[in-house]
Amino acid sequence: MPNWFHILFNGLYHLGLALWIGGAVALGALAAPVLFGALPRQQAGSIFGPTLRRFAKLRLAAVALMIVGAGAKFFVFERFAHSPWIAIRWVLIAILAVTVVYEIAVLHPAMERLRGDPAFARLHKRSEGLMKGSLVVAVVALFLS
Repeated sequence: MPNWFHILFNGLYHLGLALWIGGAVALGALAAPVLFGALPRQQAGSIFGPTLRRFAKLRLAAVALMIVGAGAKFFVFERFAHSPWIAIRWVLIAILAVTVVYEIAVLHPAMERLRGDPAFARLHKRSEGLMKGSLVVAVVALFLS
């Protein structure tokens, strides 16, 4: 007989990761190159910037799903297990959570204020690096379920 609670908790965790990984690939690897290749940089940025801000909010919800799924799984099934992989999973989830909160609370507002300023390029590079780094972290977390 299937363990429905385990399936549900793992499903929540994996749904969060699927939203994070799938969205990052769809936007970063597929949509951005086409958009910036077809439109002038300023116009493409004015379209893509709000899209990324919305995606950050979706990633916040994705982290919440990961926390709920992994937390329930831990308390019901793994509480007495002594595996370093469980701790590593929580560290990866924490990295994803801190990344998205930093983007929403600090990075995106600063980028909005500095649009057109030369300092914008530095923040854009940081944002791009965070997106790529968090994608790697999410893929690693996928294998620690």
